[in-house]
Amino acid sequence: MANRDSGNLRRGPWLEEEDEILTAFVGALGEKHWDALAKQSGLKRSGKSCRLRWMNYLRPNLKHGEITQEEEDIILDLHKQWGSKWSKIAKRLPGRTDNEIKNYWRSHLKKKTEAQQTG
Repeated sequence: MANRDSGNLRRGPWLEEEDEILTAFVGALGEKHWDALAKQSGLKRSGKSCRLRWMNYLRPNLKHGEITQEEEDIILDLHKQWGSKWSKIAKRLPGRTDNEIKNYWRSHLKKKTEAQQTG
């Protein structure tokens, strides 16, 4: 079901102030009912946008920074076994998101594995 106010929603990069507001509201209300949280917080963002921002960037247990060689080896090994099951692979890499792993695969590892297969 589409949000009736979707024309009034802010799009584009998140501001630091928005991140702080979202973090405070998730701390108070928990990680659920994202549409209600978005409205109550006063953020002019959709519930989906708030959920994705929290899950992929703001959760306290996320690892930030470059993927290590050890993590890369795990991704390569698990991709051989399971293919592009990003959420399943992410469960083996605590602190990394399925989206982060998928993006890393597409921007770094896919070319590397293709070159190894042809060479």
